[in-house]
Amino acid sequence: MPKSSLSLYLHIPFCQHRCAYCDFNTYTSLGDLQEAYADALVAEMAQVAGGERRPAHTLFFGGGTPSLMSPKAMGRILDGVRANFALTPNAEVTMEANPGTVDFEYLTAVRQSGINRLSFGVQSVIQSELTLLEREHDFETVVEAVAMARQAGINNFNLDLIYGVPGQTIISWEQSVRAVLDLDPAHLSLYCLTIEAGTPMQRWLQNGRIQPPDPDLAADQYELACQILAEHGYDHYEISNWAKPGMACEHNLTYWRNGEYLGLGAGAHGQASGVRYHVVKQPRVYIRRLQEPSVVGYPLSTAVAASHPVSRAEAISDTMITQLRLLSEGVDLDAFSEQFGQSLTEVYGETLDQLLEWGLVVVGNGRLRLTKKGWFLSNQVFYRFMLDEA
Repeated sequence: MPKSSLSLYLHIPFCQHRCAYCDFNTYTSLGDLQEAYADALVAEMAQVAGGERRPAHTLFFGGGTPSLMSPKAMGRILDGVRANFALTPNAEVTMEANPGTVDFEYLTAVRQSGINRLSFGVQSVIQSELTLLEREHDFETVVEAVAMARQAGINNFNLDLIYGVPGQTIISWEQSVRAVLDLDPAHLSLYCLTIEAGTPMQRWLQNGRIQPPDPDLAADQYELACQILAEHGYDHYEISNWAKPGMACEHNLTYWRNGEYLGLGAGAHGQASGVRYHVVKQPRVYIRRLQEPSVVGYPLSTAVAASHPVSRAEAISDTMITQLRLLSEGVDLDAFSEQFGQSLTEVYGETLDQLLEWGLVVVGNGRLRLTKKGWFLSNQVFYRFMLDEA
């Protein structure tokens, strides 16, 4: 792909139910806005593009629950993408989906519109864990959704799981990992539960309904998953992500390589042409803003809530934090020096020496990478690579 090729993130903020752990920009009572929202997304694309069809190699519908959008609305949005951006012939086009919201006819329709990759939010195969997380599906629904996806011609799919769930054991976690492996997914994303402020799960923690997650157990669960997935031939290419050879998520690689991406839709974030921005969160406000005359330039639209130029310190910090997440690639030391005019040692000095001495990072073949010890303490490593603004 061209070095200047973009990734496009399109946020779909509609949900049937808000899960207990979720702090994403989602709404359960605004389903009547879906058609107007699709039109607003197309209008936002046109504003941002400004008549120039820039190349794009990935497209990701996130949410929310994108699979609540009708095939007709999804097709209209995808037509808008093609009208305003030059999608590469083999562009990766992903849609997040809740297993209980799709059937064969729906998946066939969105496949014909251009969706060629799915990401199913499984989270667990254990019913008591799904109930605690307030997921509305059971594992049999997942099995059926995967079978229908394959029948519809979508063989490239990701399955999400969550570990560190209150009440989850090492045995129940292993059961979830092995059960999803039986579905032979191209890709797996395994995330440690974070109890976010303002969520029902935080209130349950505060009133004693649930116990706080055990970080030692979560570390054991992560290590077990690493072992099992390696035995099954999956490449652990990013801290939380595994793929069959050649099946890494191209869209997320843009984020982890600190590439340029446009965020479109209510609450989306983007970074392109040296500018970082976020879009207004409320869907009604988003739709209204995009009915205003466009007076802004790329990569912004009239729906942008705030933006700022990316400083050198911010760009360096972002490069370190995102690229170190890639376990095999890490940070290319020559590329870093070329981009920023200083070597990594010149920028970080004693900080880098300490992390090397503590065995959290290692240098080899011209790259800086996390060690296995560093995988488990990655947030502490990333914190030390954050630079203060001058």
